[in-house]
Amino acid sequence: MKKCLNCGAENKNENLFCSSCGNKEFTEPNDLPVQPQPTVQMNEPAAAPPPMPQPQFPPIPRKPFGVFDLLTILGFVSSIVGLFCSWVVLEPLAIVSSLIGFIKGTRSKGLAAAGIVIAVIAFIIRLFLSLYDNNVIGKWAVEGIFR
Repeated sequence: MKKCLNCGAENKNENLFCSSCGNKEFTEPNDLPVQPQPTVQMNEPAAAPPPMPQPQFPPIPRKPFGVFDLLTILGFVSSIVGLFCSWVVLEPLAIVSSLIGFIKGTRSKGLAAAGIVIAVIAFIIRLFLSLYDNNVIGKWAVEGIFR
């Protein structure tokens, strides 16, 4: 058997190229004495690196929850409840309290805007339906022109 000069792998005498690395230079079969393969010593595993320190962020300051934020919640809830009952009282209450909460509130501007939009749309729908029920406006105003 001959050894590859590149990787040291043993190959058959008739091989033209090393079966491991593809090199074409070999030692002659009895040229060099057989050297024992070096043994790989297992070292102890390296200690794990210490964990990276986590960045410390300052706490996000929260705005205080005040009376105007409660008005925002009252406006939103009354706009939803006003869709189903007592719309004459609840929808105007929802519009007023949501507007005050939107202007003076500190935390819930989106909820106030939603309360305003729902209350205005519900108020318009209920107004048209009540005018239709009392024969003030025609059927086309409620059902549409093309029906």
